[in-house]
Amino acid sequence: MSWARRSDGTWWAAWVKLDSWESTTILAHAGIEVIVIDAEHTMLDLSAIARHIAVGQAHGLRTLVRIPDQGASFVQRVLDAGADGIVVPHVDGPAAAAAIVSATRFAPEGRRGSGATSRAGAWGRRPRADYLARPVEVIAQIESLAALEAVEDIAAVEGITGLLLGAADLTLDARRVVADADAVVAAAARAHGIAAGAAGGPDGAARARELALDFFVGAADTTLLADAAAGAVERMRAHEDHTGKAPLHA
Repeated sequence: MSWARRSDGTWWAAWVKLDSWESTTILAHAGIEVIVIDAEHTMLDLSAIARHIAVGQAHGLRTLVRIPDQGASFVQRVLDAGADGIVVPHVDGPAAAAAIVSATRFAPEGRRGSGATSRAGAWGRRPRADYLARPVEVIAQIESLAALEAVEDIAAVEGITGLLLGAADLTLDARRVVADADAVVAAAARAHGIAAGAAGGPDGAARARELALDFFVGAADTTLLADAAAGAVERMRAHEDHTGKAPLHA
C-alpha cells in the first residue's frame, strides 16, 4: 500500500464484521490503524459498509473493503462510498489481477464508471480532476497453490498495490500447511515495490515483524466480542456457590 511504508514498523489492522458502526469506533479508540470491512464472510450490506467507511475515516483510519467476489459493480459502489481501497479474494493469476485493477480505474485505463456526486466525489463538490485522480489501493489475496505459484506475476501487475496471504484457504486448497508461504508472498511484494501483509490472531504479530510486513490484520470485532463474552462468563462462574448459582447480593 502506498501509505503502508513506514519507518517505525507494521500497520496494525482489524476485520470489521459486525453491522454496528460502534465496532469501528471502538477499534479506533483501541489503537487500530486500518480496518478491513469484510463483505466476503459476513452479511454486511452496502449501507453498513458505507457507515463503517465514513466513521473509520472520521477517526483517521485507513478503510479497506474485502469484496465478496471480483464483480465490477460491487467494486464501483464501495469506491463510490469513499473506501481507500479493496481487498480482493481468490486472485489466482495475473489475468484476474488485471481485471480487478481495471474495475477500479476510469476510462481509458479501466472500466469504472464516473460517480462524482457520490461520497467519493464529496457529493459533487470535489474538483473533477481530484476525484478522477484519487488513488485506490488494490490488495490481492493469495490463497491457493495456483496463486502462490503465480505470485510474482500477480505482484507485477500494474495497479496491484499489495498482497495479503490468505493462509486458511491456502491450507484447504493444498490440503496441508504450506511452510513459509508468508515469506514467499512478502518477498514477491518487496521485489515489486508493493505492500505485503498477512492475517491471523494477535500472536501472529511477532511473525509479521520478523518478516517486516507492511500490515497485519490481527483481530476481528466478532472474535474480540466472543472472547470477551466467554471470558466474562468464565469469571462470573468462578464465583458460583456450591449450589451452582451465583450468590445474589442486595
